[in-house]
Amino acid sequence: MDNKANSGAFELLRAQGGFTLVEALVLTLVIVVLVVSVYIGVVFAEKQLLVNYRDRVATLLVAGELEMEYYRSSRRRPFELQQAREYVLDDIGKSETLKGRMTIELKYGEESSNEQVIKYQILEATFRWMDTTTKKERYIRMREDYFAI
Repeated sequence: MDNKANSGAFELLRAQGGFTLVEALVLTLVIVVLVVSVYIGVVFAEKQLLVNYRDRVATLLVAGELEMEYYRSSRRRPFELQQAREYVLDDIGKSETLKGRMTIELKYGEESSNEQVIKYQILEATFRWMDTTTKKERYIRMREDYFAI
């Protein structure tokens, strides 16, 4: 009778179904891969967010300086060109800042329209800085055209 009771217990265990050790390891591996993928995505997104923020700040600085030059021009005042003027781009530490340099150059061009040659001035502003993560130089360049009236 003991044999029948024992064999009945084993039959009950076999009928229950469960995970084998291999299935549990595969499931664990899948979960680890998913967690690592999410982590890599978050790290990449954080770095890209920082790059986009700095690009936006540099763009706003350049646009602001070109707007100021337009204001000067509308008041018939001369352009105030810059040569590697330093600006703060971002705070990167307790008392550290990331700085960049802006240069505004005056160039000349001409365009033909209705058999007339129209001369104009070009202000080209470039803001350069060194990216802290890639150690490569980044820059934003914008230009504004001023036609003679």
